[in-house]
Amino acid sequence: MQLTLDATAGIPAYHQIERQLGALIESGRLGPGDRLPPERDLAAELGVSRMTVRQAFDALARRGMVERGVGRGTFVAAPKVDLDHTIRVAGFTEQMRAAGLEAGAQVIRAEVAPAPRNVAQALELEQGAPVARVERVRSGAGVALTLEDSWLPDALFPGIVELDLSGSLYELMRTRYGREPVRAVERLEPVAARAADARALRVRPRSPLMHVERVAYDAGGTPVEFASDRHRGDRARFVVEVAPRG
Repeated sequence: MQLTLDATAGIPAYHQIERQLGALIESGRLGPGDRLPPERDLAAELGVSRMTVRQAFDALARRGMVERGVGRGTFVAAPKVDLDHTIRVAGFTEQMRAAGLEAGAQVIRAEVAPAPRNVAQALELEQGAPVARVERVRSGAGVALTLEDSWLPDALFPGIVELDLSGSLYELMRTRYGREPVRAVERLEPVAARAADARALRVRPRSPLMHVERVAYDAGGTPVEFASDRHRGDRARFVVEVAPRG
């Protein structure tokens, strides 16, 4: 890796370093997990101060292109996965397929339980009505990305907790029960990882997560899922299509 600086370009040195390193990452010449040169070494090679190199590294970190750790150095970050939250309803498996990644699922909990008040309200059930609860860690290409917690009316999906839950829950709802989610209302809120979230997603406690609360409806307008999902902020990017009101 050879970087050069042009003193006549009128562009700050740190920005030239940032642009060249960013181009190497985007081209794939520097891949996820590759370590960048230490600040001291790169500063000596380019004839600039360590502060200049640090500014470049900090700018790359803000763009999500590198990860920095005290005493560990600076490494190329894994690319973020686009999670499509447009008008159509797509499950995690379908979104990973669109991103060219193999989706995985680790089942933490699969049981029928009484609906808590908030779940009952979302699913338009009586409090305490039986609901199927499926909690899973979802991964893309082997990397834990999302902690899913889905609640389904047991009367509409009897026995679903006994089925193979390693794939798409929405596909099971569609093919086995004929109730495909076609519309959803979602609320997004940035949160910090709780201890249980951190263990499940293999991140540090208090790491940034995006909490997505969702109520999904079938074609007849019946609520078929209440979900409370937590996505890793360092591995996910949300895409929302917005149309003007008529």
